[in-house]
Amino acid sequence: MENNYALITGSSQGIGKSYAIELAKRGHHLLLVALPDGKLEETAIQIRSSYKINVEMLAIDLAENDAPQKVYDWCKQNDYVVDILINNAGVAGTAIFDQSPLEYSDLRILVNVRALVLLCRLFIPDLKKLKKAYILNTGSLSAYYSIPYKSVYSASKAFVLTFTKAIRDELYGTSVSVSIVNPNGVYTNEGTFGRINAHGFKGRLTAISSEDLAKMAIEAMFRGKAVIIPKFVNRFLLILQKFIPAPLEQRILRKEFNKEVAVS
Repeated sequence: MENNYALITGSSQGIGKSYAIELAKRGHHLLLVALPDGKLEETAIQIRSSYKINVEMLAIDLAENDAPQKVYDWCKQNDYVVDILINNAGVAGTAIFDQSPLEYSDLRILVNVRALVLLCRLFIPDLKKLKKAYILNTGSLSAYYSIPYKSVYSASKAFVLTFTKAIRDELYGTSVSVSIVNPNGVYTNEGTFGRINAHGFKGRLTAISSEDLAKMAIEAMFRGKAVIIPKFVNRFLLILQKFIPAPLEQRILRKEFNKEVAVS
């Protein structure tokens, strides 16, 4: 661990930044990968000044076609040994599907699905060579639902859930443990605050702070837990789902998530 790094995508703010701080507290060196918007350097400086660890950063847009390969090449060229891969970068949002720009859906597919899959494919052969290694994918409770107005997003997270569980079993018996965390709402920025608050008490009841999410997810990742769902109320919702007829569930979802359209 002394010379190993945790690579975290989408780590300049929000959940990714909280992951980085949580691992920094544990003395783990960090590779921060995020958009080139200035926040990445601020985060790197903040963590370096607070913890006695190495923090390196790569500013890149994971929606670019060759971005996953560039991330991997950057690690190899600098001899960074990655023993934790956290695929956190993602694009959320709410929109009426047939009224949204083509770029809206394309971006969510490129970042939420394509970049995550390719980074796993690139790093797994190296992770398998280590004594112990981890992959943590950031999913969503929406993976379990077909959500109107979040159609591409919820479908992308359903893909991530299925993909994560599949490669976890493929890697059974190796040194690599694969996990996914599926939170409900997470307080990260103005956009998420608005969407959570649009649901009123229900939104606030099921939401979690990025700091609490990161602590829970990292601890569960190190324990080798496959699927991590923060907060009892969210786990209860999945139990309740089994008893609700599908047409009724969709009517409830349509009514509930139409509230987000007004604040998007």
